[in-house]
Amino acid sequence: MLFLLLLPLLNSGCTSFKKLIPLEIKTVEVERKIPTQNRPRPVALSNLHFYVVTEDTLAAFKQRFVKQNGDFLFYAISVRDYETLALNMAEIKRFIEQQKQIIIYYEKAVAPRKKEKKK
Repeated sequence: MLFLLLLPLLNSGCTSFKKLIPLEIKTVEVERKIPTQNRPRPVALSNLHFYVVTEDTLAAFKQRFVKQNGDFLFYAISVRDYETLALNMAEIKRFIEQQKQIIIYYEKAVAPRKKEKKK
């Protein structure tokens, strides 16, 4: 008997207690907050000395070099390979400059946007 009394109550559910509140859907623009990273410190290069030695100046150069530096050791590179080295350095510089421009582009893309005032 108690079951028959509770059956209509359970069947009606919670609708008898409160009215339904209409659901509002709003679209809100959320500004991206991506922190920009610090740029790396500039490259600090040390001085490099090149000595140009010919067959005629080799003996005098060897004596002076050993007196200044102690050890006599040198690396030889042909003029053509030196040009290749210079071209490779220019290619590295071009690559770094292009990477720098890409970084600047993305820094501007994620920077906070200025809101325009309505007239």
